[in-house]
Amino acid sequence: MELQENLEIFERNGIWSCAISYDPVEVLGRFAEKHNISYLLLSDVESKVIRRFGILNTNIPEDHPWYGVPFPGTFMVKEDGTVIDKSFYANHGVRDSVDGMLQKRFQVNDTKPGMRQIVKTNSLKATASLSSGTIRRGQIQTFRVEIEIKEGRHIYGRPLPEGYTPTRLTFQAVEGVRFGEVAYPEPEAYYLEKLDETLPVYDGRIVLNAPVHNRQRRESFEVQARLTYQACDDQECYLPDQIDFEIPIMYLDNV
Repeated sequence: MELQENLEIFERNGIWSCAISYDPVEVLGRFAEKHNISYLLLSDVESKVIRRFGILNTNIPEDHPWYGVPFPGTFMVKEDGTVIDKSFYANHGVRDSVDGMLQKRFQVNDTKPGMRQIVKTNSLKATASLSSGTIRRGQIQTFRVEIEIKEGRHIYGRPLPEGYTPTRLTFQAVEGVRFGEVAYPEPEAYYLEKLDETLPVYDGRIVLNAPVHNRQRRESFEVQARLTYQACDDQECYLPDQIDFEIPIMYLDNV
């Protein structure tokens, strides 16, 4: 259903969409009519194509009525047939959000983004956002923080000697929600003459990303995150600082 909701954005950006299922044509036809599905549904009754792609759900025994169903996920393919990315999960109820895939894999920026929060300090500007303002049970959205560091200043990366504070993004726990590992860019080694030390730093613009997996929660909630960092320039090392973000996300029932 989420694919149908975003179909106009796919088409506007020249992205062709289809879904494959082990259900017969008649079943897919009734499903498409009931839910007003307009993208292509492919029937693979004997799961021959599903097997060739290596996505047959092997967790389901052969005598089970669901045997033949693929693992839930997505292939992203270029016009020449080259797979540029894929996303699959062993749990049938877990999958990436369409908004997140459009933004991350296809660099499409005209999706309906979640609420954004912008904070400016003496050393940087930080913009936090979610890949979508809504989430379903089992779905994964992306929490993103774009950091624009003031010219002439740096913020520390990892690893650091004792006494310095690295850039770090953390989340407040939410029942039924799992916050995944934060992806940090690789810092650059920088020699600070005043400190007579070479330390890992970021400058310019960097982006931090972390998955937000709604495992069981059936209510709307807030993503509360904290960005901790320490800035420096060629003359001095500043005191550590922190920024708190609070971004609401609306729960939607699965269809």
